[in-house]
Amino acid sequence: MTPREIELLTIAKLEHDGHQLEPVELRELKRQLEEGAALSRRYREMMTGPAYRWNKPAPRRAR
Repeated sequence: MTPREIELLTIAKLEHDGHQLEPVELRELKRQLEEGAALSRRYREMMTGPAYRWNKPAPRRAR
């Protein structure tokens, strides 16, 4: 499901339960869904990306 579909289903469920959503609540819901998608994408990239390997810096040459 896309974040937009989740947003619409959540709004429909809340309205069905009798909750009247204000514009502030709608913006916050949309922000949280977009943030969740971004977090999941970043986590997936981190887990599937190459392993981090630290290398000791080369010594600086004296002038």
